[in-house]
Amino acid sequence: MIKSEEKDLKKIIKEFNTAIKLFNKKEYKEARDAFDKIIKEHNDSEYYSVLEVKGRAEIYRSMIDSQLNPVKIKLENNEDYLNEGIFNLNAGNLDRALELFKSLEKRKYDDPYIYYLMSLVYLKKEDIEQSLDNLKKCIDSDDYYKIIAYNEPDFDLLSNDESFIALVE
Repeated sequence: MIKSEEKDLKKIIKEFNTAIKLFNKKEYKEARDAFDKIIKEHNDSEYYSVLEVKGRAEIYRSMIDSQLNPVKIKLENNEDYLNEGIFNLNAGNLDRALELFKSLEKRKYDDPYIYYLMSLVYLKKEDIEQSLDNLKKCIDSDDYYKIIAYNEPDFDLLSNDESFIALVE
């Protein structure tokens, strides 16, 4: 690496680390400004290493835009509630996912899958009793979920639990 590239790389890394600290503290507006500065200052760099860090700054700026301008989804039907619940489950927003799944239950959503999903939420929340209760409701409605639960990696931590084994045998 030539001196100029080393100098530019050190500068952008220092700026990037500062922006990341702001991002991690959820100071999104300040972090966005810092990432914007990086992108503008290093946009025409001739060095791949510098452009790589600039590319990462662009990704973080996109994530910040998502935080500052969240998309509001209007839940109109059961499928909307289900999809939004699954999205939240996968994103780790367990309380929101559970809220949406319980809304489906109140809406008389007649599919055992909802209890399977609630079982996964409770499992991730480390509420084993509620997880098993919901899994039982699911399996009582459709035996096929025995196979699915037995093969679900998330349930591996219950592989020695007698109640779980009794449900999926």
